[in-house]
Amino acid sequence: MLIANAIFVWRSSNRLAARLEAIRASGEPLSLADLAGDPIPPEENAAVYLRRAQDDLAAMDAELHSIHADAWHRGPMDRQQLAKVEEVLAAYPNVLGLLEKAANCRSYRSDSDFGLPHLEFLEKSLDQLQRVRSASRFLQARTMILTAKGRREEALQLSILKMQLARQVDQESSLSGFLVAIAVRSIGVESANLVLRSGPVDDAARAALDAEIARHDLTESYRGALVAERAFGLSAFNDMDLGRFWATRGFWNNTTIYYLDTMDQQLSLTSTPSYQIRAAAPPPVPKPVSPWNVLVEMVVPAVDAARQAADRCRANMRCLRVLNAVTRLEQRGAAVTGLADLDLSEEETTDPFTGQPLLMKKLPDGWVIYSVGKDLKDDGGKVDDLTDFGLGPAPPLPAME
Repeated sequence: MLIANAIFVWRSSNRLAARLEAIRASGEPLSLADLAGDPIPPEENAAVYLRRAQDDLAAMDAELHSIHADAWHRGPMDRQQLAKVEEVLAAYPNVLGLLEKAANCRSYRSDSDFGLPHLEFLEKSLDQLQRVRSASRFLQARTMILTAKGRREEALQLSILKMQLARQVDQESSLSGFLVAIAVRSIGVESANLVLRSGPVDDAARAALDAEIARHDLTESYRGALVAERAFGLSAFNDMDLGRFWATRGFWNNTTIYYLDTMDQQLSLTSTPSYQIRAAAPPPVPKPVSPWNVLVEMVVPAVDAARQAADRCRANMRCLRVLNAVTRLEQRGAAVTGLADLDLSEEETTDPFTGQPLLMKKLPDGWVIYSVGKDLKDDGGKVDDLTDFGLGPAPPLPAME
C-alpha cells in the first residue's frame, strides 16, 4: 500500500505541476498574489476615486433608503419624493465629479490586499464593491431628477456614465466583481430606457449611447472573470491544504486537477453562444478518484449563473440599441413596424438565448422590445416580472420645475 500510494502521489503531483506550469507559461494568474498586477498612479486608477467617494455614498444611501425604502431607485416616485431626493443629492456636491473621474480613468486596480487568505480577501473585496453599487444608486437618483426636469441629454449621459463605471469594474479580480459590473450595466440600461421614452433626445446624445454600448464586450469580460476566479480557487485550495498529509496528497492533487479541468472547459465555452451549447452539450468533465470532488462541483452553478447574467445583460443592451434606433426614427416622424426598418446589424438584434431576432410589440404606451429569456419561450413581452427579458414602457415621472 505504501508503495502504491507513493506512486499515486508522484504521478498526480507531476500531472498537477505540468498543468500549473502550462497556465504560468500562458501568462495567466495562478493565485491571488498574481492578480495584484503592477501598481498604477492613483490619478489613473478608478478604484481610488471610488474610495474617495465612499463615505459620501454610504451616507447618501442611508438617506435615500429612508425616503423610498429598498425600492427607491425603481420608481415611479411622486413629485414630493423627487424633491426630497434632489435635496439629498445636493448635500453631496463632490460625488458626481469623483465618479466622472473614475469613469474616465485609464484603468481600475483594486486596492484589496492580495496577500490575504482567500476568505478574508473575498470579504474585503465585497465590502469595496459596495462602493460601486452605491455609486450606481446615486447616478440613478440623479438621472430620475434630470429626466423629471426635462434635461434628457444630461440624464442620458448619466446612464452612459453607469456603463462606463461597469467597464472599469470588469477589471475587478473576481467573479463577484463581474456580477456587480453586470448589475451596474443593467441599472444603466434601465435608466436609459426611462430617458429615451420620456421625450425627444438629440442625435449627439443618442450617438454617444450607441458608441458606449459598442464598447461592451461581455464575452471578454466573462472570460476575464473566469480566469480570475480560477486563480482565486487555486488560492483557496492552497489555503485549505487538504493534501498536507502524505496519505491524502494524491487525492487532493486529483481534486485540484479536476478543478482545472472544469475551469478549462468553462473557459473554452466563453465565446460559444448559450443556444449552441444547449444544442451540442459538451461531455462532462471526468471525475477523478477523490473524496473532495464536491468542492469543484459547487463551482459550476456559480459559473453558469454568471453566464446567464451576462446573457440577460447582453439581451437588454441589444434591446436598448433597438429602442434608441426606434425612438430616433419616430422622433423624425418615420413609421417603424419592426427590426427590418432599423439600420442595425444582425448581431445587434439577435436574441442571445436563441440566436433568433429579438422580438418587438407595439403597445398603446410604447414599444416592448425583448428576448424570450432563459425559458426559451415567448411569453408576450412580460419583461416586468422577468418572464421575458427586455425593455418595456416606463412609468412617466411627474414633471419638476
